Amino acid sequence: MHISLFNGVSGAIPLSHRALAYGDGLFETLLADSSGPHCLAAHLERLHNGARRLRMAWSVAESLALGEQLEALCAAMDVPHLIKVMLLRNNPARGYDFDPLLQQTDVLLQCSPYQRPEWAAQGARVGLAETQISVNSTLAGMKHLNRLDSVLARQSARRQGLDEVLMTMGNSSIIEGSLANVFFYRHGQWTTPAVDQAGVAGVMREQLLTHFPQIGVAALTVDQLDQIESAFLSNSLMGLVPVRSLMGRALATHVDIQTFHSELANQW
Repeated sequence: MHISLFNGVSGAIPLSHRALAYGDGLFETLLADSSGPHCLAAHLERLHNGARRLRMAWSVAESLALGEQLEALCAAMDVPHLIKVMLLRNNPARGYDFDPLLQQTDVLLQCSPYQRPEWAAQGARVGLAETQISVNSTLAGMKHLNRLDSVLARQSARRQGLDEVLMTMGNSSIIEGSLANVFFYRHGQWTTPAVDQAGVAGVMREQLLTHFPQIGVAALTVDQLDQIESAFLSNSLMGLVPVRSLMGRALATHVDIQTFHSELANQW
């Protein structure tokens, strides 16, 4: 089914909305089926935390009500769906500024059938993005609406005939992929890059770090990629995807990847 609800009513965002003009808002992308939205509590928590950081008008009660609405939306699903939830700041005046006392938060829900990409089952071919990621510690970790870095990176992947590309900061430190967080295995240790300066703190990434203490957070630069023995991608829709080639070099699929996937099955 295809659904678009703006504040609970069938419709679309007004053309004059500041979310269109400035990207003033947040979003979550959830996998959902008849069992309900996957990792719902984690998505709602990240959405709530992001709204607080952006000083949006969003309460715990509204977050709980949104969760109930999402669960109700899944009741009629017979195949997997993608649900995109957007919180959009609405303010009566124009311009960048907003009145904290007059602002409101609009909720846009979009729902459509989801099919995991074929390459996710085969393993991803991964290279480097031709553009760098934007560095801003104030916005780092959040899934805000300003995603031009990823838009350009996806085109970079397309031009190179790859499934995914790694995005780096100016010092060549790897942060994430264009659509997923990334985990590397080298020297007998699993690590994932920090996202405190740039990137998105993915829900699956947080689940992995919480449930598997053997996964560390550590920096990795481009010139260290030839040391990688195995790697995988993670996001809320695809789950865990092994990297079958990195910079044109074939990688083995470490047995831990299947272990991580199996043990997270009840969470995802």
